[in-house]
Amino acid sequence: MAAGPIILDMPWNGTSYSPPAALDVNTLESAITAQLQAAAAKTGNPLGQIEIVQFPDKPASYRMTHRVGAALIGYRGAKYGALDDTGAVVQERTLTFGVNLMVRALGWSLGAGGAGQSPGGYALLDAVRAALTGFAPPGCRKMYPLRERFAGRDPQGGVWTWSIDFAIDTMAVEPSTAPNYPVFIKGVALDAGAQTTAVAAGASYIFNGQGQVVLAAGNVSAVRVAPSGGGAPYVEGIDYSVDAINGTVQLLPGGAIAAGAVALISYAYADSVVAIAGSTDAPTAPSN
Repeated sequence: MAAGPIILDMPWNGTSYSPPAALDVNTLESAITAQLQAAAAKTGNPLGQIEIVQFPDKPASYRMTHRVGAALIGYRGAKYGALDDTGAVVQERTLTFGVNLMVRALGWSLGAGGAGQSPGGYALLDAVRAALTGFAPPGCRKMYPLRERFAGRDPQGGVWTWSIDFAIDTMAVEPSTAPNYPVFIKGVALDAGAQTTAVAAGASYIFNGQGQVVLAAGNVSAVRVAPSGGGAPYVEGIDYSVDAINGTVQLLPGGAIAAGAVALISYAYADSVVAIAGSTDAPTAPSN
C-alpha cells in the first residue's frame, strides 16, 4: 500500500524562484544590468547619457559606437569558502562582477576640465559605484566594491576604459536528489525500560485463518500460551512464535497447535507510541 503524504506541522512559507536556478550567473548579471539601467532612468543621473549592456560574447570585435560612452557588465569569477556542513556540500560563494566603463573623455564633469556638456569618465565611474553599492540581488547579500583601475586607452578611437569590480556573497549548496532510502511510513517507539509494564490476565483466543492471534496491545513480553482446556503450556519457538512489537502470536507448522484452535493466552505489555506519515490528527498516538 502506498504511503500517504507527510503532513507538515505548519504551512510552507518559503520562497519559490523563477527561473528555478535564481542564483545562476546569467540571472545575477541581468539583475545588475537592470539596476544600472534603473539608475540611468532617474533625472539628472549621468548614466542616462551612455549605453548600458551586458558584456558582449565577442569582446575582441566590440567597437563602441555611442557618442558618449558605454558600460559593459560582465562576470569575473568566484571563490568558495570552507565547507559548513559534514553531511552536504554547503559553502560561502563570493562572485565578482565587473563594469567596464568606456568613455571618450575623462574630465568633462570632474577633474582637469575640458570642453563639451556630456559627463566625463570620472563622473560616470562615481555614478556606477553609487548605483551598485548596497544593491542586493535576490538570494544574495548586498554588493560592495572591490577595486577600480584604469584599463587603457584606444588611441585610434579615442576611448578611455576604466574598470570597477564588485563582490556579491551568497551560498553554494549541492543540488538536492531523490532519497535512495525507503520513505518513512510508520514508526513505533517502545518503552524498553519496563517503566509502564502491566499484566493482561489469561483469556481465550482463537487462531484465525492465517494461524495468528492479534493481542489487544503491542510491546508485549512474558507471553504464555496454553490449551484452553488445561494442561502443559505450549513451547515458544516450537509450537508458536511471538511478534513482541506488534503483539501477535503465530502458530508454527508441525507444532502442537492446530489451525483454528482456542488457546488461553496471558502476557505483559508496556507503552508504545505509533507515528504514521500523513496522519491528519496528532502525529503520535498511544497504541494501547
